[in-house]
Amino acid sequence: MKLLLALLLSAVTLPAQPLKPETVQAFDCYVQSAEARIEAAQRFLVTDSDTALQDQLVRGGKILTVLANGPNPHKLPGGMLYDWIGTVFIPGTTLDRTVRMLQDYDHRAQYFSEIVAQAKLLCRTGEGRFRFTMQLKEPAVIESENDVVWERVDPHRWRCRSISTSVHEIGKQHNYLLRLNSYWRFAETEKGVYVQGETITLSGEFGSLMRTLGSLAGINPEKSLKKTLEQMRESQLKPGLVFAGPPAGLPDCGEPYRAPGCAAVSR
Repeated sequence: MKLLLALLLSAVTLPAQPLKPETVQAFDCYVQSAEARIEAAQRFLVTDSDTALQDQLVRGGKILTVLANGPNPHKLPGGMLYDWIGTVFIPGTTLDRTVRMLQDYDHRAQYFSEIVAQAKLLCRTGEGRFRFTMQLKEPAVIESENDVVWERVDPHRWRCRSISTSVHEIGKQHNYLLRLNSYWRFAETEKGVYVQGETITLSGEFGSLMRTLGSLAGINPEKSLKKTLEQMRESQLKPGLVFAGPPAGLPDCGEPYRAPGCAAVSR
């Protein structure tokens, strides 16, 4: 513990480094591959056909996290990438109630009070296209703008993709969080709803070191994902909590954000 504190204290004097083009390129290439992997997955949820994992979720009330694509972090030129999958079961709720809560972006700080300081819905197109801003409390005070696409798979399943189109840390720059992509799946059963989220995050090299060393303080990506799922379940289970629908009069969001893909770096 003393060594950990010493390393943390010595590291805070190091300056944060700007995000390099080759770092952005490597992240975009990883995301392109990850999205292809997600689309090609034969199982909708990682727990499908795994009764032991389902039992841990339903009977044990566990929140499970697994590595999405090999050990974390993934080393990139000038940065570190983390890719985690987390799953929770929310008993007694419905798919409609879960989706309504998560699409109530203006009240996200109420539902995720330990993680989100404030949020605002900017635009909406139909039932599946949103753009919103959010201020995170951890791993630092971070503002992001996010492009979200929801898709109803069938009467009992939804999926969602959220891409951070801009991320800005307030105050001292630590590069804890430079990009945040999340991919969500929701499956309804007679007993409740399974929620699975995969988060792909990018940190600067220094920021990644701080997140690793500071894991005891709860600022690493796996713990952040677990806390998100935990708060999602807690909010869903609060008696009498009603989720507001998207406000009227919002502008149209236009075309969904298109990731640049694996492009070459221009010099």
